[in-house]
Formats: sequence, C-alpha cells, structure tokens
Amino acid sequence: MTYAPKGFSTLTPVIITENAKATIESYKNALGANIGGIMECPQTGMVMHACLNIADSTIFVSDQCPDMGIKTTERQEFYLYVENTDNALKQAKNNGWKELSEAEDMFWGDRIATVKDIDGNTWKLAQKVREVSEQEITEAINRMGEKS
Repeated sequence: MTYAPKGFSTLTPVIITENAKATIESYKNALGANIGGIMECPQTGMVMHACLNIADSTIFVSDQCPDMGIKTTERQEFYLYVENTDNALKQAKNNGWKELSEAEDMFWGDRIATVKDIDGNTWKLAQKVREVSEQEITEAINRMGEKS
C-alpha cells in the first residue's frame, strides 16, 4: 500500500465555497471536470465533500459550515495545464467565467490566459508551447530588469 490513494497526487487543493453545487457545475462546464464522488448532508443537502477530477488532477470542493469551523477561504489561484489555452479560455468565458487576461505566449515557454471563476478564484490556463533553456529564461529575466 502506498501513502496516497490510487489516482491521487501528494497534494490536493480543497475549495470551500458558499454554494458547492454551483461551483461543481461550473467546474464541470468550464473545465471539463468529472465528479469522482459527492457526500451530501442528509438533513441540509449541503455538500460535505466532493471529489472532482480535472484531467490527471484532483480537487476537493465543499460547502462552508461555520458551525464546524469550515469557512470559505480567501480567494485562491490555480495554474492548470490544458491541451489548448485558447480553447480552454473560450470554454471558461462561455460558462460565465471572467477573462482577466488574453492568451499570451510567455518567455518560459507556456501560453497562458487568466480567468476568474464564479467564486472569485483565479485560474491560469496554461499550455506548454515550446521548450526553453535555463539560459533563455535567465536572459529574458535580465532583459526585464533592464527595462525598469
């Protein structure tokens, strides 16, 4: 037996929200998330725990429950590798997410766009578009410093 369950990495983000069902639906539509399982409170219908799979990554989502000390977290930022940044940006925007920055090729070799989800979390949608050497990255950083 390993120390992490099959299909999980060693780090799993947990998102606490005011409306987990809406968040889950949004992640399904905007990011193509699949539901791995949901536990709801039989008395209230609140989501106690949901496991969502986005490509090869897993996140947990649950409703806040202040009586148990489970409160919404400060807004978080996620860096999500996708197959195609431009398509992922379009899908997110078509599902009500706000575009914060257009897709752009970055000096470290990723093409990224930034969106905000319905809970105010920021998602960097990234696609590796080219391999960049450490020397190229260092030179690009140095050039940025020269512009200041």
